[in-house]
Amino acid sequence: MRGIGRSIVLVGLLTVAPVRADDLVDRLCAEPQAQQAALELARSALDAWCLRHERISVPADLPALLCERSGVFVSAILGDAPRCCMGSLYPTRPTLAEEIIAAAAAAAGMDARFPPLTAGELPRLRVVVSVVDPPQPTADPTALDPLTEGVAVRGALRWGVSLPGETPHQKLMIQWARIRAGAADDETVEYYRVRACRVVEPQIE
Repeated sequence: MRGIGRSIVLVGLLTVAPVRADDLVDRLCAEPQAQQAALELARSALDAWCLRHERISVPADLPALLCERSGVFVSAILGDAPRCCMGSLYPTRPTLAEEIIAAAAAAAGMDARFPPLTAGELPRLRVVVSVVDPPQPTADPTALDPLTEGVAVRGALRWGVSLPGETPHQKLMIQWARIRAGAADDETVEYYRVRACRVVEPQIE
């Protein structure tokens, strides 16, 4: 698989939840090689869609963890601001690799909050891959740590998600998730805790 020519920053999972043998997030956070492969795959897929409107094929030499199933979000940061983000809390395709490719292509051109990415932006973007566990119901979203846990909101219209590490401010994390769910201020919603293995490209010098 084509490398991206730069190292990565690995943001580990710092929650105290018990580790399960079948927990993909925990296993991925323990395997830097698989994390880098996920990030390289996302970068290749995002570039291909932005430059040529092509969806890349799944490489044959991927780590085994990327052949399992999981929800994932692919996003990009421009400077200190979010530029795009798309993905799913639950797996919708046969493998994590296919989820990453689909989410990266969608982020590049189909995030309705932003215009499609341009070729000139690509060298300045930092790609982020967040592989998520299935969301777990929580009665108290204010107890979540926004640096290591995210929140999902299930409203009447749709789901809304704030991923771990998006913001250090708890109130803002919850507010963003409600807005993304299309939930009115007085609407009753269901809250869910989101755990993720978050892999980030380094700051651009």
